[in-house]
Amino acid sequence: MTRAQKAAETRRRNRETKARIQRALEETRAVVASGHCPRCGAGLRRNSSMAGWWQCEQFGAEGFRKDSTKPSCDWQGFTQ
Repeated sequence: MTRAQKAAETRRRNRETKARIQRALEETRAVVASGHCPRCGAGLRRNSSMAGWWQCEQFGAEGFRKDSTKPSCDWQGFTQ
């Protein structure tokens, strides 16, 4: 592979990566706009430790979920 081919391949992969990230952000924004977890239907809450981080309110250990009597959920995503 020539240097020019390698550079072109790197640029192509970078474009694909940026497009994949953008799609994931858009999907998460749609979920946040709905206000409900796509996996379990519970509400969502913002985790303020990082900008744009959202989680299902049933995410985490028993003492940290909104309702500890319900099963945990692992959905989380970023909007930024």
